Amino acid sequence: MPQFFLPPEALAGKSFVLKGPEAFHIAKVLRLRPGDALRLFDGRGRRFAGVISDIRKDGSVAGTIEREIEEDAPPPARVRVVLHQALLKQARWDWLLEKGTELGVAAFAPLLTQRTVVPEGSARAKMERSKRIVVAAAKQCGRADLPELREPVHLRDALKACQGRGPALFAWEALPGVCAASVLRPVLSQALREAKGGEFSTHLFIGPEGGWADEEVELAEAEGALLFGLGPATLRAETAALASIAALAYEASALAAPQDDPSPRA
Repeated sequence: MPQFFLPPEALAGKSFVLKGPEAFHIAKVLRLRPGDALRLFDGRGRRFAGVISDIRKDGSVAGTIEREIEEDAPPPARVRVVLHQALLKQARWDWLLEKGTELGVAAFAPLLTQRTVVPEGSARAKMERSKRIVVAAAKQCGRADLPELREPVHLRDALKACQGRGPALFAWEALPGVCAASVLRPVLSQALREAKGGEFSTHLFIGPEGGWADEEVELAEAEGALLFGLGPATLRAETAALASIAALAYEASALAAPQDDPSPRA
């Protein structure tokens, strides 16, 4: 069953009213009717089983919540990835938002760098477009929460802001011999210990289409970021981001998995 985004402001007690694209999808695309069941999510991690009570003349869809859908218990540790991505051209940025949402990115934090080719004002103006993309991606992949969309900031400010809030990891194309695992594994292991098995954040920095300037790499190191590479191939910025997110998720899940007891048994 498809799920639909239920903004918190659309819910009043056990009743809800959906408008705009969600209502259009329900009433005009799927042609659902009063009495039909809906699966809803609020973008904050909660899911609900609802039922349609009325398709109104103005196109809105009214309904009631029957129950909250209880999810399986979360894993003992989960890496919360904040993606600090240098702004990309629109089509590539849209694609990254979609795929990053599917892969569980917790926040998209656009960066302004020396080689950023997209004007800052353009990114701010298209914030509503970005919101629509992440909502659609969350619906498609069955995610119950929505990633945070932040305003663009300069690299120096982003590096300073994340200090003390989890490890900062800086992907650099000039490190083909320093594999991701050799850096990510010990960093995440330490973060896991400090989080005592709970959720923890990592700040992943990915450069622009033209790569990082040398001064930016020096700045990242000076601010305590850890540099890592993604192999010998030169990856597009959006590919590097997704490869890094997948590597982080893999290493974090491997560290969180229960280990077999190596002690001898009688």
